[in-house]
Amino acid sequence: MKKIKVHKRNEVIRGSDDYSLNAKKAMNAIYYGMQKHRELGTFKHDQITIQFTTLRKLMNLEKDGAYVEVMKEALTELMQPIHLHNYYHPIDEIEYSWYATTFLTDAGFHKRDNGEWVTQIRVSPLMKHVMQLANNQGQGFTELELIPYLNKFRTKYAMKLYEYLKSFGAYSYLNITQKHMMSLLKLDDKSKYRYMSDLTVLVERQLKEIAKKSDLPDVKLLKSKALSKDKIFRVQINPKSKKQADKTEAKTALENLVKRF
Repeated sequence: MKKIKVHKRNEVIRGSDDYSLNAKKAMNAIYYGMQKHRELGTFKHDQITIQFTTLRKLMNLEKDGAYVEVMKEALTELMQPIHLHNYYHPIDEIEYSWYATTFLTDAGFHKRDNGEWVTQIRVSPLMKHVMQLANNQGQGFTELELIPYLNKFRTKYAMKLYEYLKSFGAYSYLNITQKHMMSLLKLDDKSKYRYMSDLTVLVERQLKEIAKKSDLPDVKLLKSKALSKDKIFRVQINPKSKKQADKTEAKTALENLVKRF
């Protein structure tokens, strides 16, 4: 099977949103459409056209008879806010600890003269900038594969955790507090996962799916009484790595995010 890759800026991966699984798939498909046609690391246009058949494939909806409505709902969701953390705004020249924007400004379906149905999508100006590949080097970006990995996940939680852990792929493990994990998965104090025991069940379920279906086969929850007492999830990512989350940028990134909530 041909591998289809996208590169997502870490601010987006490590930010938070309440998008459904299908909305996340649509976002990644748009990333692919934009980045496939970039020139010298920049995007020439805000608006792109994606064939229905292509979007359906990239969203893994080939067996879904109601795919048109599913795509419509997913694209509508992408006009809802996405939250970026520790984001340097290129126009304002300000580093925001928290910044809200939308991924899309508009989207629509239309039929071409040849009878082919297409999706016309306009990405918001700020998100267009966020999607740029810096100097064509991919610095500050994480490479993700839509096919065969991302499209296999069954829940938005598994996809979010997978992308997040991939952005720290060079580390042996991450320590994630209960508060941070809930922020990452967009769970509030009224959620049925608000208690550590229930949240642990949810996280373990997602990590098992990630280990089984992705290129992070060693992902798992490392347990100890001390970690449990402090309400910390220690997630193993790459056991062969000597880099640990408590020593470098990963700890800073996690602490900065937690401070914002």
